[in-house]
Amino acid sequence: AVLIKNAGTNYNKDILNEPSKVTNYSTSYKKAINLGIYGADLGYVTMYDQTQDAISYLTAVKAIGDDLGVSSAFDMELVERFEKNIGNKDSLLALVSDAYKASDSYLKNNQQNDVGGLILAGGWIESLYFATRAAEMTNNEDIIRRIGEQKTTLNNLIKLLTPYYSKP
Repeated sequence: AVLIKNAGTNYNKDILNEPSKVTNYSTSYKKAINLGIYGADLGYVTMYDQTQDAISYLTAVKAIGDDLGVSSAFDMELVERFEKNIGNKDSLLALVSDAYKASDSYLKNNQQNDVGGLILAGGWIESLYFATRAAEMTNNEDIIRRIGEQKTTLNNLIKLLTPYYSKP
């Protein structure tokens, strides 16, 4: 998000996954992928100081987190801390990062690595989408290089998810 913003791109709400779609995701697979997507969206809106949108995305993240059983990572204390730090981008990004680390830890401790991998994949996909859109708009060499570097990450992501291909 920092690289994209520093490339001179403007905030573009149209590239985000609408928080109102949160109720459309009925399977654990779709919920996990979209928790990652909404997390990336939350980081994006926070980076651009879009307070109202950030609250909407945090609400979506909390709803899906509740459904996946990681609600303790996105509890009311987090929401309150988030609201208290509105306007402090660094604190907000740290709070979101802490919540995702807590949910990852919960999933690992409860043998739900498949869900954690899908959350990671969703966030990676959405972030790569942001990067490709920014590259189209700016032709920024740093962004284009970063996109190219993702082939290694993609290979690692495939290795991470391969053991779970047979799971519904």
